[in-house]
Amino acid sequence: MKNYIIPSIVAFILVIAFILAGCTSKTNQTTTTTTTTTTNQSVKTAVTPDECSTINNLINGYESGFNSIKTDKVNNQFTNQWRTNTHIIGATCTVTLNKSEQASYQCQTPVNTQTQTVKSHQKLAKKLRQCLTTTGWFESQKETASSIYSTFVLDTKTPVITLSTNQEGNGFTTRFEIAPPLGL
Repeated sequence: MKNYIIPSIVAFILVIAFILAGCTSKTNQTTTTTTTTTTNQSVKTAVTPDECSTINNLINGYESGFNSIKTDKVNNQFTNQWRTNTHIIGATCTVTLNKSEQASYQCQTPVNTQTQTVKSHQKLAKKLRQCLTTTGWFESQKETASSIYSTFVLDTKTPVITLSTNQEGNGFTTRFEIAPPLGL
């Protein structure tokens, strides 16, 4: 009886691993510059080197606790938090230290309509994809009726990047975060 149970458990674990592997795929896209003009509006579909540089500088800033982008400390007795001079989305971004003294960088912005929310989320996810895939980052994306999550992971030592859009009340909020690595 034991001889049949162990292979069954191993087969079950392998099936689950293959299913999970299909949920997270390595994105292999190349950066191309294309501009579409519609009614005198230019729609950019590629990321400039400066935008990738900003994202890479933020990732590299994790090691120093994002010290180079901190401005004034937020007066809050419950958390160590600073405003920043670098904004990926919205006008307000912060650096927060958790209880383990690990820093995270967060930005969030309210968005009025679901259509606008989905477009802005997809646009930023595309920028992140274009900047990160050349160095081997993996993206996983989950979408429900009221939310979209895009998570970018390189390894267990590099910070995790999360872009999330959620319905809150009558509107939506998009949040960008660079947080401690999964291995910590």
